[in-house]
Amino acid sequence: MAGPASDLRPRSFLDALPEVGRDRVLAVAAPRTYPARAVVVRQGDVADALYLVESGSLAVRHSTPAGASVMLAVLGAGDFFGEVGVLLDAQQRTATIEALDDVVVRVLARADFDALRRRHPEVNDFLLIALARNTERLSRLVAQAHHMPVDRRVARRLLDLGRHFSRGVLPVVVPLSQEDVAQIVGATRPTTNQVLKRLEADGVLRLGRGRLEIHDVRGLRERC
Repeated sequence: MAGPASDLRPRSFLDALPEVGRDRVLAVAAPRTYPARAVVVRQGDVADALYLVESGSLAVRHSTPAGASVMLAVLGAGDFFGEVGVLLDAQQRTATIEALDDVVVRVLARADFDALRRRHPEVNDFLLIALARNTERLSRLVAQAHHMPVDRRVARRLLDLGRHFSRGVLPVVVPLSQEDVAQIVGATRPTTNQVLKRLEADGVLRLGRGRLEIHDVRGLRERC
């Protein structure tokens, strides 16, 4: 039986951010909107601002020296990027961030962030807590990549993606290719495709060109 799309509850922007110092940061961070497929920051650009994702979804892509583009992650409400740009001097963006749908971000320039930290020391705690949460998440993903079977990793990543793109109704459309999913999972495309085909055969999802549709949320969750 297919689970309702409400089972994929997206994170609240405010609830996902550390409460300590949050109001100070949001009072200064300027809202900025981007349409789908717009590049928010480009790899190699000067890193001089922190971005907080208020709504929408963004792809994190890294270009290798050989010219290949690898999708590392998808960000959504409450996530952030560019923290190195407000902590260290003369840094460059290490990845390109591209809007997957209409996106609203809050941008905190380094000069404003430095001024906030001087006037309101609790803003340091905001960043420290956010960084600690991010490190914990990355550590969990690394552990899963080494110790969790691919089929379970695929199911977990799809469930996370479903939360990003849920609009409260089924199917949940995830605008990513099978190659994108394989890169996020950290598995080869043939192996990932086999898992996706099995999920499709079981009615959990439907594969399309450059997208997939989640039809059975409970079935997906059971495979996690």
